[in-house]
Amino acid sequence: MAARAAGDRITSQPATRDLPRTSETRIARTGRIAGLDGLRAIAVLLVVLYHFAPVPLPGGYLGVDVFFVLSGFLITTILLAERDATGGVSLRRFWRHRARRLLPALAAVVVVCVAAVAVALGIDRIGGASAQGSLWSDLLVGVGAQIAAAATFTSNWLTVLTEQSYAAASSPHLFGNLWSLAVEEQFYLVWPLIVVGVIGAGLAVRKAAYGAAALALGSAGAMALLLDLGSDPTRVYVGTDTHAFGLMIGAALAFWWNASREGTRPARWPGRRTALAAGLGGAVVIAALAALMPWDTVLPYRGGLLLASVATAAVIVALVTVPGTGRALDARPLRWIGERSYGIYLWHWPVFVILATGIDGGRLRDASWPTLVLASVITVAVSAACYRWLEVPVRRLGFRAALRGLVDWLYPIEHDRSSLQAARRRRAAVFGGTVAAVLALAASAVAEAPEQTTLETQLDEGAKVAAETSASAAPAVTPTAAATAVSAPSPSSGASSSTPAPVVEVPDGARVQVIGDSVTVGSAGALAEALPGIRITAEVGKQFATGVDQVARLAAEDRLRDYLVVALGTNGRVGAENLERLLAVAGDRPVVLVTPYGDRSWIPGAVADLRAAAEAHPTVVLADWNAAVAQDTSVLGPDGIHPRADGVELFVSVIEDALERAAAL
Repeated sequence: MAARAAGDRITSQPATRDLPRTSETRIARTGRIAGLDGLRAIAVLLVVLYHFAPVPLPGGYLGVDVFFVLSGFLITTILLAERDATGGVSLRRFWRHRARRLLPALAAVVVVCVAAVAVALGIDRIGGASAQGSLWSDLLVGVGAQIAAAATFTSNWLTVLTEQSYAAASSPHLFGNLWSLAVEEQFYLVWPLIVVGVIGAGLAVRKAAYGAAALALGSAGAMALLLDLGSDPTRVYVGTDTHAFGLMIGAALAFWWNASREGTRPARWPGRRTALAAGLGGAVVIAALAALMPWDTVLPYRGGLLLASVATAAVIVALVTVPGTGRALDARPLRWIGERSYGIYLWHWPVFVILATGIDGGRLRDASWPTLVLASVITVAVSAACYRWLEVPVRRLGFRAALRGLVDWLYPIEHDRSSLQAARRRRAAVFGGTVAAVLALAASAVAEAPEQTTLETQLDEGAKVAAETSASAAPAVTPTAAATAVSAPSPSSGASSSTPAPVVEVPDGARVQVIGDSVTVGSAGALAEALPGIRITAEVGKQFATGVDQVARLAAEDRLRDYLVVALGTNGRVGAENLERLLAVAGDRPVVLVTPYGDRSWIPGAVADLRAAAEAHPTVVLADWNAAVAQDTSVLGPDGIHPRADGVELFVSVIEDALERAAAL
């Protein structure tokens, strides 16, 4: 009975000493679970491949959820193992170990990458480029806040508060990948307190497992309920409250495993066959979701990520139950990557962003092969060096002892006084000078960082132009009130004529109404210049249905002009029902539909809907921006959606060409 009670409750008494010598207890004593490094490797490879090449692996981002489940399982297992060994949990020791594990590499990544951008910006300046409005200066926008958030492990909440999109920022955040580290670190700060409370209360292990599972369901439910179908899902994706379910599933699994090893009946662990089947099924589910679940659909937030987390837990069940599965994932390459997975995750994103900015003009979603190869090589090399000379020494020796080792290297003890002094001067100069230079560069970059990216400035200026066109626009005019003609000689019919017949009537701006989203906002100045008198009604983030509502209001107020240009679809689906409503409101007016371009899951469907409408309705003309951009994506900015200056010219040209064809109807 006493053994049963000790196994059924989380008490202050060690529990492992009376356990049978099974493979599970040997794992607990060695502190290593075979196969988990390989699972880490798979997780980080999924994330890196998704960031480098999102099209072939649209669901690779779920590697983060694999990490979350692993972290929840391992951290809870560590805390319970310490309880078993010492009768309690030292929070100070736990947090000290976490700091040794996380802080050295994080500090190195932040300082080195900011300094690298500062060097690149300086080279641009030497070459005569303006510091303001360059791609390098764009990378430094908000970098001070990013560094502060990295230092306080609040990067995810910075993303939420600044309303940044995980997938579509005006310029990629240099440290946009740190949101998941922030979620994990917040878990590391709070969860040990809860476990200590559970230990102090002597709560049954199975109840602790049920409680963790309930928290997981609550977090997943919050993600599903708070998801706004008409807006960007970043809030529910990066929020700790809505994306903690993977951590809690891992924690629940750790409680369950601990209870089963202690012989608790209600927490019976699966047999080997069941565990192996669950693990194989979990691996298949993870692979399928990674290949088929884009980030910008509803599925991830209403069950998809939860399913990926449960599948990861199933794989862990197999690893801790069937030794052969762990050995399969302990292949040397996977284990090597897994041991360095933290550094690889930290370094790969800023390295990729910096290289893409320098080589591909900041375009991440269609980065060139040289960029991808260089990013991969540099990420592996820097991560390995950081692991060897920074992470391992601090983790094993602590900050002070590692610093003393550095001092011993800088100031070696030698018998020859002259060689000793020379070595000291040489090493101190090289090391101290390098560190000082890197820190100075990083500090100068933060101090001189601009407040807005080039695109943000472009959108602000475009919004002002759009507002001016709406405020100063005259009422709609009749088709004959303001028209010019492009003339050509009429075909010969046996009689000559000195007056050429008009071939195409080109409407001037006073007859044109544009309804658009942020792509139109950024191009508003060029549109107003090309078509004086044009009325532009455009806002960032506008949905197609919202644009149809605006057209209906203008028509009801008798303010809808003779030619209607609709440039929407960048932010969400178009839908045949919305198109039918739009054309019903437009009546017999010529309507120009502009196809959107972007690497978003709904874009192909939106383009297909617009092209179908143009084929089916005689009053509809297609302005195929999508096809025009596909021929040369270099006209787009870093986000792969908004045009640069030459792209704006192309956007206006596509619309003008469509208006000419509309005038000929």
